[in-house]
Amino acid sequence: MNILTAIFQTLIRGLIYLLGWTPRWLCLKKGACLGRLAYAIMPERAGIARDNLQLVYGERINQQDKQRMAGKNFAHLGEILLEAIHVAGHPRVLGKFLHIEGREYLDQAVAQGQGVVVFSAHLGNFVLLAAGLAQVCNLKVIFRESSDRKVSRLYAWFRKRLGVKVIADNPRHLCAYHAYSHLKAGGVLAILIDQVETGGVYVDFMGHPAGSTLGAANLALKGRAPLLPAFCIRQPDQSLKLSIGPEFVIQREGTPEDIAKEAVAAMNKLVGTRVREYPTQWFWGHRRWRAWRK
Repeated sequence: MNILTAIFQTLIRGLIYLLGWTPRWLCLKKGACLGRLAYAIMPERAGIARDNLQLVYGERINQQDKQRMAGKNFAHLGEILLEAIHVAGHPRVLGKFLHIEGREYLDQAVAQGQGVVVFSAHLGNFVLLAAGLAQVCNLKVIFRESSDRKVSRLYAWFRKRLGVKVIADNPRHLCAYHAYSHLKAGGVLAILIDQVETGGVYVDFMGHPAGSTLGAANLALKGRAPLLPAFCIRQPDQSLKLSIGPEFVIQREGTPEDIAKEAVAAMNKLVGTRVREYPTQWFWGHRRWRAWRK
């Protein structure tokens, strides 16, 4: 590590500690301003969000409302960023505003002794979803590491502050090995299913075909582990509610490939329902419906 890199990382960590002691309401306010600034200076990404809203809602929502939703969505993403940094700087504050609902479903699933697979999406504060779950179970998250070693080290330090352990998604064979080992030991795996680059399938998502990862479904099926949904949604009073749902029933008729695809389709249907409930809290700036390639 060269001296400039060391100085940069020290400054970043100092900023994180500083935000940890900054009042949360001020972090949220600054985060919203940061997100709206990003909306103004990143026209391509903002355009993707508006295009996606047009695809899903069409003429049911007028253009002005779509622009308002896109702006609020970027503000939400800024809030996520500074809120997560705030917690990383002062981890003890998380329990003051994040409340877990449905923990009994997770406890019942863990008690089966086969490990548990939790699926979610880039909805609500998906960063603190992992931090919240990590406080109540032996959690590991399937995570894509940065190819930049300096960024990867900073991510690792940040995750450690949040108490989140990960399994790198590449190389795939090692990811699968560590994932199944964690399940076999009775651990909980968390996977976000609403983005995919390779190894997924096309399923319907909010009325249009979209690529979706098979990872969560395959791990649950092959590892015989219960599959549960979980989402961390911002409430009107700015608290976060981490909702864990009951075990997600997988229909097991047909070939293994068909069973997995049907499970992924059903999981995406549930995610789509939650996105429609909280439309400004999902990551609309991602090319979710772009042509997907194997």
